[in-house]
Order: sequence, then structure tokens, then C-alpha cells
Amino acid sequence: MMGLAFGTLSSPLDLDAAGKRAGQYGLTHSGNRHAFSAIRAPLGVIRGEDGPTALICGGNHGDEYEGQIIARRLFERLEPEDLHGRLILAPALNMPAIEAVSRTSPLDGGNLNRSFPGEAHAGPTREIAGFVATQLMPLADIAIDLHSGGTGTAYLDAAYLCLSGDAARDAQTRAMATTMGLPFAMVVPPGDTPGDFDGAAHAAGCAMLSCELGGEGKVSRRALEAGWQGVLRVLVDAGILHEAAATRLGAGPAPQTRFLDLGAASAAVTSDHHALAEPLVALGEAVSAGQPIARLRDLHRLDVSAIDLTAPVAGIVAIQRAGAIVAPGDHLCVICPELSGTALDALLEQTARGAP
Repeated sequence: MMGLAFGTLSSPLDLDAAGKRAGQYGLTHSGNRHAFSAIRAPLGVIRGEDGPTALICGGNHGDEYEGQIIARRLFERLEPEDLHGRLILAPALNMPAIEAVSRTSPLDGGNLNRSFPGEAHAGPTREIAGFVATQLMPLADIAIDLHSGGTGTAYLDAAYLCLSGDAARDAQTRAMATTMGLPFAMVVPPGDTPGDFDGAAHAAGCAMLSCELGGEGKVSRRALEAGWQGVLRVLVDAGILHEAAATRLGAGPAPQTRFLDLGAASAAVTSDHHALAEPLVALGEAVSAGQPIARLRDLHRLDVSAIDLTAPVAGIVAIQRAGAIVAPGDHLCVICPELSGTALDALLEQTARGAP
């Protein structure tokens, strides 16, 4: 391979030769700050014996950190002799957003995880998406995109089972989520987030797993270690990482994963007021329908009675807002019913049939 190029993005890094190499890819953007600059992001490859390829990405959103650390750890701690295959490591997909500590790019306001499959010469965010979709994804047998809740939300540590409607692919994603062994896996209906990494990876023929690890703009040691061990387990299961290396780096047996329905059966608890919000439940708590979830108090007056918001459905508090000042339309949390193994089997079968 003579280098990678898409639109204004390019990298001279050789991803084919055996060994361990660090490089960068550069983005050209003629704005006020970067008119005479290349915006660089790190890119690495470790290749051992012949075998499958995994693409591991972090920094899709700039205010999410666990994935960035995990991808960098892999480069720091693994050597070619640890691998029966190849790792391509992109720990800072959206460097403009990372430098700005922002979910979206300050260059064009783009959300990278809504910009796939990308387009050349269509703005920085869509060009980054196109670079990943055309230059990296087609090389990979599996792809792992590591997210967290960012500054705005806290998530349960959860893999994402993004349903495609293809029975074999969905079974493969379910198996990967189980192998990763995070406490939860969110089951997402097909087409839930158009333009995301998952859809582009599936289009490129990759087995694909994304996840959420912590949030609130912080690095959670709990989430970081759960994600780290989970990625190691997935790489071993894919035949890319030698089991002895994973054990050396701290991977243990996969804990049991509980599956949650993030589709039509889930429900958000949403404010209709400008208010100060007091949470009445904790992230991960099981709640019943009608249970008070949050108490809203008028920001400007003491003589206005507080309002309690209640759970529309029974389930697990899977996502929770980080900030306490809310406006109409702001979600306080999302509640997801838990899926038994039998219910998940039925949902996968229904999705494969294309049933509503």
C-alpha cells in the first residue's frame, strides 16, 4: 500500500507491512485558523502473523475519552508477536472536536457519527467520515467504535447491538456484545441513527460493535477497565489477539451481559419547563411505570409548586442527563425495558422478517 487518501485527507502510513508503526493523517481546511496548516490525527498499525484485521476507533465525538485511552493503550502495550493478524488504531477520529472538547466539530458544526459514509470536498467532518469509510473500514474484518456519554449525559456501560435486519450479521453482533461482557447491551432498531459509523462498517462488510462507557465529560476508571477488558476479549474471540497476551493485560472471563430495549419500548422522561431538576433515581436503577423520576423546581420563583416527572414505562434507567438546569424538550433520562433471552430471540427474528 502506497498511502491513504480521500478528499483533502491523506496519510503515508503503510498498513500492510509486518511490524508496529505510528503515523498520522492530515486534514486540509482553509478556515481562519488553519488556512496554512494541516490538522493532524494519530493513526497506528500493529501487524503480526497473517490473520484477520480489527479497526479500533475512539474520539468519534471529541468529549468522550475512555475509547481514546483504550485505543492508545493497545498501541502502547501490544507488540506484533502478540497478534495473529492486524490492529489498525485510530484513537482520535475527530481531532478538531477533541481539541475543542466538543461533541461536534468547531470547523463546520458536523457530528461525525451522523456523517457517514462521507463525501470528498464536502467539509471537514464528512471528509473524515469518508476517509474512515473508504480507506480503513474496507481493510477490516471487525470494527469497534468506542463511545461514552460525553459532557451531556451518563450512560450505563453498554455495548450496542445495532440491528441490521440481516439475521447472520445480527447474530454475529449479539455474540460480540456477549463476548465483550459489559454489564449491559442496548438493542437498537435498524436505521435508528442514519449516517453513523455502524451503518458504514456494515456496508463495508465489517462485523461491527460500538459501545458507551461512562460519560459526563470525565474518565471513569470503572468504565475504562470494563471497556479495556471487553476489547481484549473481542480481539481474542476474533482470532486476532493471542489469549496469553490478553491474560497478561488483565482480561478475565466475560461477565454476564443484560440486554435492554432501546427501541420503541423505551421511553424518555422529558421536561416541559425551564427548571432546576432534582434526580429521584440513579443510573442503572430499576423503576416501575408511574414512579417519580425527577422533581422540577421553577428557576425564578419560590411560590411555584415543584413538579414530579414520572416513568412512562417500567425498566432500567439507562441514560441520564448530566446537567441540572433544563428547558422544554430536554430529556432527564431514558428508561429501557430489559429483554430476556427469549424476548431478544423473538425481536431478532421479527427484525429479520422486516416486521414492524
